[in-house]
Amino acid sequence: MSYISTGDMAQTYMIRRQNSQLKMTTARLANELSTGQTSDVAKRFNGDFTMVAGIETSLKTLQAYKSAANEAAHFASTMQTALEVMQTQTTASVSALLLTGNSASQTQIQNTASDVRQRFDAVVSSLNTQVGGRSIFSGTNTDGPAIASPEIILEELQLAIAGETTAAGITSVVDNWFNTSGGGFETIGYLGSTTQLAPFQIGADRDVDVSFTASGPMVRETLQGLALAALVSDGALSENISEQSLLLRSSADGLLAIREKQTEIRAKVGTAEAQIDTATAQTSTEISALEIVKSELLSVDPYDTASELEAVQTQLETLYALTARMSRLSLVDFLR
Repeated sequence: MSYISTGDMAQTYMIRRQNSQLKMTTARLANELSTGQTSDVAKRFNGDFTMVAGIETSLKTLQAYKSAANEAAHFASTMQTALEVMQTQTTASVSALLLTGNSASQTQIQNTASDVRQRFDAVVSSLNTQVGGRSIFSGTNTDGPAIASPEIILEELQLAIAGETTAAGITSVVDNWFNTSGGGFETIGYLGSTTQLAPFQIGADRDVDVSFTASGPMVRETLQGLALAALVSDGALSENISEQSLLLRSSADGLLAIREKQTEIRAKVGTAEAQIDTATAQTSTEISALEIVKSELLSVDPYDTASELEAVQTQLETLYALTARMSRLSLVDFLR
């Protein structure tokens, strides 16, 4: 009977190939056993990646929405903090101004005015708050501050009220400076853009608007009320205590009238924060659900994988034993 023999070189290549295949299979099974997911996705789905690709696309989209929502949340939170500073300083200023009655001494007037001047500085600083290098109250012009420095604003107001000798006259000039279209505030005081930031896209067909610029009436009236007292601190009507008292009273009245508007703006920002929290929670839930589905699609049975790994390891050990035995063969042993 004839037979076909395998040469030594061919046999060596065959053993090497089997050894390489068994090692690759061992590595694959070990990875699947440790991760719990298949390493051969193409084989699992017979080359049809439609379902997995759809899940991956949805996950990337949801992650983008979640990132945008996180950015919006940080933006809104910082804005809320800045508005809180403004309202707190306004309330404290009103309290100090009301305690300074018409019969107050020059020292009392000066102390109160100096206190409000510092609060004016704090409010301007809060309006120039930035998030990640972006000014939050300057509309689309996010590169710089929203409001000019307190020193510049008060210097401009000092020039505007030059020659005024009554509290009523100064109040009127300051009101015009802040509220007249094309006036001092719009040309010098406000440095941002009148165009608001676009809403944040935080979900499919869902966006949230947290844009609010420092050019609005609430900010103007707040700064106007604080500036009236700050001007007294800088020497306005210094020769007339009664008129200074009236100017401080005018400052208090203006700040009292604006507090409700401040609360309304903060409430709007709070509503936006709640919308962002809701959207973030829903997005996180959807991400978790999709990740579970994806994991189930790609998962492997740990018992079957372990059994297969053990079988391959046995084959590999057998191959090593056969290789070692064949390497010890000699012509003398063959002729015996």
